[in-house]
Amino acid sequence: MREVERPNSAGEWELFQAGKPVAWKTGTSFGFRDAWAAGVTPRYAVGIWVGNADGEGRPGLIGVEMAAPVLFEIFDQLPGNSWFDPPYDDMVQAPVCRQSGFRAGEYCEADTAWIPKCGLKAAVCAYHRLLHLDAGSQWQVSSDCESPASMQHHAWFVLPPVEEFYFKSKNPWYVSPPPFRADCVASQAALSSVPMQLIYPKHPTQIYVPVDLDGKLSSTVFEVAHRIPGKEIFWHLDGVYLGSTTTFHQKALQPSVGPHKLTLVDKDGSRLEQSFEIIGK
Repeated sequence: MREVERPNSAGEWELFQAGKPVAWKTGTSFGFRDAWAAGVTPRYAVGIWVGNADGEGRPGLIGVEMAAPVLFEIFDQLPGNSWFDPPYDDMVQAPVCRQSGFRAGEYCEADTAWIPKCGLKAAVCAYHRLLHLDAGSQWQVSSDCESPASMQHHAWFVLPPVEEFYFKSKNPWYVSPPPFRADCVASQAALSSVPMQLIYPKHPTQIYVPVDLDGKLSSTVFEVAHRIPGKEIFWHLDGVYLGSTTTFHQKALQPSVGPHKLTLVDKDGSRLEQSFEIIGK
């Protein structure tokens, strides 16, 4: 919270490296009824509220534009430029995974960081694994389809398909693991390495679908993430084929009230099933 970019007097964003260190946060109520900003230093805690006494909303009444500039004007008038001393007596230095932030595991690229002593009980990073690739490092393989002497072994940061779907949009450096070679697809199934994962519905769930003005049930958008976005996925509902998708794996469906099963099969034969129930009015 200390490293958040600060607003200038015009409400725009500008990063101040030389200002007094302040940990701060803003907020805006629904309907722009009021805005607030709060900040703390080792010596002071300052809270700013902006709004109308009768609770009437005002367009543009946003915390970062209205309350935050006042907050920093006040801190500029207050003495002191120090910061909290780290509680080293309750901290230890430990290797931390550079990508995931968990305690470093066997295959992580690690940085040494100060962490609370209780952090030594935290889980080790589960997102780095050793991949076995072919001689050209283009495909994943296993001993069932490739001679171990010809394999290349690489530590890889591997997120589940849904997490990967969102993580890649903000982290262009992320590289998906290579797919399994065609003659090694059976090995992929044996390793439970399903390359796709439902975004919605993610778990067995009940879905309430409202009725439109025409008296019919609204559509429910089902979505799946695949490690290879261009891979074709075939959709089935209760055993009935619905069609296929590539790149954007979404379908707006109108299942009837009651229990259903969604089945997804990609072009390589990987299979994903999910049960759900549609709840009517």
